[in-house]
Amino acid sequence: MFRNKKMRLVCAMALVALSLTGCSKKKFDRREWNDGDGLSWPNRSAMLDDLLANHKLKGLKYKEVINLLRYPQWNSYTDKSFEYEINRKMDRLDTLYAKSLVLYLNQDSVVTDVKVIEKDNSEKIALKRKKEKK
Repeated sequence: MFRNKKMRLVCAMALVALSLTGCSKKKFDRREWNDGDGLSWPNRSAMLDDLLANHKLKGLKYKEVINLLRYPQWNSYTDKSFEYEINRKMDRLDTLYAKSLVLYLNQDSVVTDVKVIEKDNSEKIALKRKKEKK
C-alpha cells in the first residue's frame, strides 16, 4: 500500500500526532477528578474544558459543587471563593506556574462566577536565581 518510505514516515508521524492530541482532552469524570496524591492532580487539566462546557457550575450551591468536585484545596472567607488546583510546576520551593479553577459565592452560598486563573512566575524566578548567583 505505502511503497514510498517518505509516505510511510508521514503517515506514521500523523498517527503519532493524532494519538498525542487525543490524550490531552478527557471527558469529565468526578471519580478521576480527585485522582492524585494531594500535591498533583494528573487528570484535572485534561478534564477542565469538558467540565466548564458541559456542567453548569454557576447557580449551584456550595454543597452541590462539593458533591460534584469534592473538597477544594483552598477556601477564602474574605471574598467567599474556593479554589481547585488544576496544575502546578515547582522549582525547589518556588512556584513556576499555577493554574486553578476558582468559584465565587454570594451570601446564600450560590456560585455566581467561575474563573480559570493562571499564574506564570518563571521569568521572575529566573531573574531571582540570576541575582542570587551574582
